[in-house]
Amino acid sequence: MSATRQISNRRELFGASGPELLAATDGEINFLWSFIQGSIMIPETWNALLRNYGFCERHAWIHIAVEMSFREEYLLGPTILYSALVERSLRAVSTRRIIGPHLLTGQLRGTHRCLLCTMNLGSASVGSYPKARLDQGRDGSRLQSFAAKLEPLWRGSLCSDCSGQHNNGVRPKRCRQHLVAAMKAGLPTDIGVQRNMLRILSDRLARYQDSFVVGRPKASNQDRAALIAAIGWCSGWRPLLAQLS
Repeated sequence: MSATRQISNRRELFGASGPELLAATDGEINFLWSFIQGSIMIPETWNALLRNYGFCERHAWIHIAVEMSFREEYLLGPTILYSALVERSLRAVSTRRIIGPHLLTGQLRGTHRCLLCTMNLGSASVGSYPKARLDQGRDGSRLQSFAAKLEPLWRGSLCSDCSGQHNNGVRPKRCRQHLVAAMKAGLPTDIGVQRNMLRILSDRLARYQDSFVVGRPKASNQDRAALIAAIGWCSGWRPLLAQLS
């Protein structure tokens, strides 16, 4: 399929307002600015993220967009977080034969609301935040450029339900939430495909994380693309796909 047709399909799927899914409020930017300075490692915050497989679909991509607006491609924090979340996912799908599909859906479901959603930092949130910080945090161009450059490398992990592109006769790859929904609905799922994908992501994220250590080998583009794929697996792809349209 041509790139032009892919963009056309995304517009039909998400509508002209799709990119607004990543429009962060002042309160969200200010919280995430503190978050990336180190508050992510507060035990209560870290445990909440692990229990819920990260953020909701919208806030997952807002988080990485804001992080990149301040840190560019120094993404150690998100790499550590999504490495842990992919490992949790991999453990769950690797024990399916023991626990059965019904218990698996319970393990793959988040147990609480998204951390940022519970804080109610919506459009009504106000505060005396520095304008320069807000302007910088609202710039999503670095994420857009990063994801577009690596798209050929993460496209193979794309959830067919998020993208709206299904291959007839092939059991599709799905993000975590669509996989849970498919299992609950009794639709055909290939856990082996999901397991293999998560194993590859786990290995690549481990290399990406290791690359931040002085003297260690640099990360490859495949390792960097694994971070995009991990966010898509944990939370869903639609806001990013809308942004790239």
